[in-house]
Amino acid sequence: MQLLQEYLDFFHDEHIVLDDLSKKKNAPQTSTENPKVEPEEEISSKSISPDIFYIKISSFGYENIAPFKELIEKNKEKIESSKGLIIDVRNNGGGTDDVYQPLLPYILTNPIRIMSVEFFATQTLVNGLRDYAIKNIKQDSLNEVKRIDEDLREYRENIGKFVLYGDKKVIIDTIVLNKKSPQQVIILANRNVASSAENFLFSSRQSKKVKIMGTPSMGALDYGSIREFKFGCDNYQLLLPTYRSTRLPQYPIDNIGIQPDIYLDESISDWIDFAVRYINE
Repeated sequence: MQLLQEYLDFFHDEHIVLDDLSKKKNAPQTSTENPKVEPEEEISSKSISPDIFYIKISSFGYENIAPFKELIEKNKEKIESSKGLIIDVRNNGGGTDDVYQPLLPYILTNPIRIMSVEFFATQTLVNGLRDYAIKNIKQDSLNEVKRIDEDLREYRENIGKFVLYGDKKVIIDTIVLNKKSPQQVIILANRNVASSAENFLFSSRQSKKVKIMGTPSMGALDYGSIREFKFGCDNYQLLLPTYRSTRLPQYPIDNIGIQPDIYLDESISDWIDFAVRYINE
């Protein structure tokens, strides 16, 4: 494992993961008997003042799609009437872009440019995309399955090659903006922000009213959409990225990170308080 990890570390890619599953199975279970220790909420919100609303989301995991959408709908009036909105994504290691979509109408000011990706076609990719699509169709119809198979035809015909997702390298995404929205938006981000959370930063920073505060993010965005690749060892799990961004090689982010608009050094202990003062000033 040590030798294999040294080899994988050469690529400096956070989306390449080799796990020893036997260690996970035998690991001692964390005790939950102490009622005083409560797990930290991944999603939360609060009104800091009548003019400032705060949202925290520390994971863009698939399980947070519905809860986060519900949070936005529940607090719609507070968000619309706020002078300033603080979005705290510190320690958010990513997940899926679908989670943060409900926020975009409130924080964007204009259409945004999104770079597409190129998938490396493998049978593992084809199988994974097909299984996911079939699992999420509303009804088990033969027509739907045929449509899915037709969508995957280009990947099947180009095994071992890169295939552009869609027909354009650059997509102009025109989000329908909410009529009422905050005047200022502050996004708090640190070194542990990665993957789809960096995609959120990448899109949000194109808005004229957004400021990113904190430190550079992790830099794990050039390659993504990891899948498990079987390699003959049942006790080990190998996860590899399946696409690369069309930003490459001109605009790499891996191991560089997305830079903040305002860097918060170690002398600033309370980032939320700093953001509040910035909005009020």
